Amino acid sequence: MNNTKTLVNILDKSIDELKEKREYFKNEKSDFTRKRKLNFEKIINLLMCMESGSLKDELYNYFDLNINNPTSSALIQQRNKIKPEAFEWLLNEFNNQTRKNTVYKGYRLLAIDGTSLLISFDKNDYNTYVPQGNQKGYNLFHINAMYDLLEHTYENIIIQNAIELNENGAFNNIVDNYKGEKAIYIADRGYESYNSFAHVIESNQKFLIRVKDINSKTSLTKSFNLETESDEFDLTVNKILTLKQTKDIKKDKYNYKFVPKNQTFDYLNESKDFYNIEFRVVRFKLNNDHYECIITNLSEEEFTVEEIKELYNKRWGIETSFRELKYAVGLNSFHSKRRDFIKQEIFLRILFYNFSERIIRIIKPRNNKKNRKYGYQVNFTRAFHIIKAYLKKIKSGCEPPNIESIIEKEIEPIRLGRSSPRKVRVQTFVYFIYR
Repeated sequence: MNNTKTLVNILDKSIDELKEKREYFKNEKSDFTRKRKLNFEKIINLLMCMESGSLKDELYNYFDLNINNPTSSALIQQRNKIKPEAFEWLLNEFNNQTRKNTVYKGYRLLAIDGTSLLISFDKNDYNTYVPQGNQKGYNLFHINAMYDLLEHTYENIIIQNAIELNENGAFNNIVDNYKGEKAIYIADRGYESYNSFAHVIESNQKFLIRVKDINSKTSLTKSFNLETESDEFDLTVNKILTLKQTKDIKKDKYNYKFVPKNQTFDYLNESKDFYNIEFRVVRFKLNNDHYECIITNLSEEEFTVEEIKELYNKRWGIETSFRELKYAVGLNSFHSKRRDFIKQEIFLRILFYNFSERIIRIIKPRNNKKNRKYGYQVNFTRAFHIIKAYLKKIKSGCEPPNIESIIEKEIEPIRLGRSSPRKVRVQTFVYFIYR
C-alpha cells in the first residue's frame, strides 16, 4: 500500500476525530458548525504547510492566487477558536496511529533535550521576557522534547515559558507520563541529578546520561569513591540519599549524600529519611584525548562499555532534528505575536516533521551511478518542501503526484567523519515587516 496515502488517511481521520472533541474549542456549541471557506480541516492543513512568508503571502500561496482568498482577518478569527491543547492531542493521536516501536536490544531509544525559540518582543510579557541588563532583552519559549532516535520522530514535547524554564523538571514530567514499551532515556549534561535518576528507576525504565567529567570541580562524581588505576573505568556506585545530617553521615561522605532543602528530591519526606540508589559510572577516552563520563542504570551483563559509547553517540540525532525542525521545516518563523497562536504552530510544525519523517525514512535514494565516492541519503530540506507542496495539492482537489518517486531523486552525499567547531552566535526574532 502507498505509504504516503496511508499516512494522509490516518492524519485526516485524526483531524475528523479532533473536530468531534468540542472541549478543544473555545465555544463548544458554535465553533466550526457553519460552512466557511476556512473550515476546520483547511485551518489545520494551512497552518501545517506555512513557511516563512506573511499571512497574506501564505494565503495567496495556499489558495493559488484566487481572487476570493480568505482574508488574514478571517484566518485569525478561525484559529482563535481552537485551543493549543487541540494540536497537542492531534500530535499524540497521529503518533499513536503510526508508531512502529522500533527497538535496540529490546529497548526504545528516547533522547531528551531542550531548545529555545525566540518569539516576538514584549517587555510586558513577564512570563517569556528575559532581561539583559543594560541591553535590550528578548522573549522566548523553551521546548523540552522526547525524540525517538530509531524512528526519527518526536514522541512528546513540553513548552515552558522563560520564567519557568526547568529542564530537569520537564525531564521528570516526561518520564512520569510515558506509558510505552521499555525504553532507555538518553540525555546530555544538564540532566545530571539524583532526582532525575530516581524518577527513571521508579518508572522501571533505563537511563544513560552524560555528566561533567571527574576533573570538573562541579561534577556530580566528586562525591563518589572512584579510586582506580586507569583513567578509563566502569564502576558501580551505591548511594544513600538522606535529609538527615548527623555526625556519622557527615563522616561517611562516599556512602551518604545529604539532600539540602534548596534541592529537589521527590522520594524523601518526613516519613522516609533514606533512599538507596545504585548506578554505573563509565568513563572512556575519545579520539582527541578528552574523556567522557556516563552515568547509567544499564547492567554490565546487558551492555558493554562499547555499546554505552554507541548509545550515547546516537543522541546526536536529536540535535540534528532540532536544526531540521527550525530551518528546514520553519519552526523559527511564526505568523503571530499571540502566545497561544505560537503554541499552535509549534505543535503543528512537529506534527508535520513526524509526518514527513514517516515518508522519508522508507525511501531508498535513487543512485544510478556506480563507484561513487560517497553513499547517498535523501535531501531532507528538499523533501520537506516537496511534502508541503503535496499536502497543498491534495487539499485543493488536484490529482496528487507520486511524491515518493520525486523524493527518491533528491539526494545528497553522506560525508562521515567531518567536524568543525560549533559556531555559537546570538540570533534574533525575525520581525514580520521583514518577511
